[in-house]
Amino acid sequence: MIYAIDKMTANNTRGGRRELRRLSLALAGTILGCTLVSACRPEEATERPNVLFIVLDTTRADRLGVYGHDRPTTPFLDQWSKGALVFEDCQSVAGTTVPAHASMFTGLLPSTHLNDNLHPTLAEKHTTLAELLKKDGYQSFLFSANPFISAESGFGQGFELVQHPWSDEYRAKAVAIIRSKIDPADKSSELPRKFRRGRVGEWAIKACGEVAQDALVAWLDKRDKERPYFAFINYMEAHRPLLPPRSYRNKMMSAKQVAQSYRIDVSWDRMWEYVFGLAEYSPRSREVISLTYDAAVAELDEHLRLLLTTLKDRGDLKNTVIVITADHGEHLGEHHFLDHQYSLYQPLLKVPMILWYPKSVQPGRNTDPVSNIDVFPTILELVGIDAPVRPGDDATSLLHSKSRRVRPSEHSSPPEHPITDMRRLHPSWDPTPFRRQLRSVLEGNYKLIWSSDKRHALYDLASDPGELNNLFGREPELASAMLGRLPSLSKRDGSGGGDDGAKVSATQNPLLIPLGYASTSGVAEE
Repeated sequence: MIYAIDKMTANNTRGGRRELRRLSLALAGTILGCTLVSACRPEEATERPNVLFIVLDTTRADRLGVYGHDRPTTPFLDQWSKGALVFEDCQSVAGTTVPAHASMFTGLLPSTHLNDNLHPTLAEKHTTLAELLKKDGYQSFLFSANPFISAESGFGQGFELVQHPWSDEYRAKAVAIIRSKIDPADKSSELPRKFRRGRVGEWAIKACGEVAQDALVAWLDKRDKERPYFAFINYMEAHRPLLPPRSYRNKMMSAKQVAQSYRIDVSWDRMWEYVFGLAEYSPRSREVISLTYDAAVAELDEHLRLLLTTLKDRGDLKNTVIVITADHGEHLGEHHFLDHQYSLYQPLLKVPMILWYPKSVQPGRNTDPVSNIDVFPTILELVGIDAPVRPGDDATSLLHSKSRRVRPSEHSSPPEHPITDMRRLHPSWDPTPFRRQLRSVLEGNYKLIWSSDKRHALYDLASDPGELNNLFGREPELASAMLGRLPSLSKRDGSGGGDDGAKVSATQNPLLIPLGYASTSGVAEE
């Protein structure tokens, strides 16, 4: 099969360049035998696909059935993924929301875009995926239950409409949903107590699923059907504080464990006491905390089922690329951690990556090492837009994954407010071991974690998946080689992540406190 196009015409028009890009992709697919990217129907190549990009906030891969979990957390996603390309080894570029989203939105590493805990504002100088798609004629919509992924934090760049569960038109429904999810017996966190006292607004974050679907459907009804769409959704059901309804707990636990799940104190102070080694949870309590997380993932799976089946029945998924991934995972007691701070262990970094596009992407399993930053060039390639080439761009299209790759991750600004809270409760406690920057690099089976206080670690994940056996002092040559694979540090000049990203608006701060991202002082730390 031969494809021909006037290259001079292609190089002088955006449409021509897009057409050349699509035909090149089609030819590549044909040469490869239509194995990964199928281009067996070139007559359809000029149709620009819609794009639905879904981030399951705080969702670790190993708690999904499609990634081998032995509990029925994700029956819908497991079945749906049989028609998708599942990447079995996806590593996040960061263990927290802000840097991971910034990387997925821009294709840049955290050390380049410079967004982290204390710099949560995405600078306008960075070109986002939404901006590139909008420039090419796409209509764009963002719905996020995470307060940081908002227009106020710069993540709305390129989106025509940005909405949240606390948006005026959805706030009342979000509050009603949360009220219905709170069990009278629930004494596990601050949420039920504060909700009963009438402090309900800031907890709208825990009602993403149903509201996200309502908002997306309403936007799709109003959009121009002659133009393709790009929609992004961030779900927060798996993020602390967990609030899965009793019906989902019943699926994961015994009746006794369900009752205990409502009694275990997992308030922020109690949880940080555990993380900092100032208190303990019994093995039985840790198991119930883990199962409550599974219940939250099961609730999330049901929201995905309702969303995707509704869109399919409406015809909104025709010629649509769907990407499902996570910004980061979650600690469930590993290394004496809960939540997703002060660490770069694999429970935070190994995330799902699922690509669905029946028209061009054949379903199956891919074992190549990939990263959630790869979403950026993948979507651009599938819609026929050339990805910009820039320093600090470490993203690789999932359509051209490699069998060998160096994958860095960062945790550059550990949050200070949990430390401040603990010093208030435990004045003699020394927080020094937690006040450190972390960077990691994974190549093959070996993972290095660099620490600013020189407590470096080296693990062989093949023989030590739990990262319990530190080889750094015993394998000096390997350790030195892995240190050399770390990306060079960029010096922050005040412009990379915003002029003063530590400050948040009066609107955002109340929404960040329930998630453990801010204190009453108004300093946000995601």
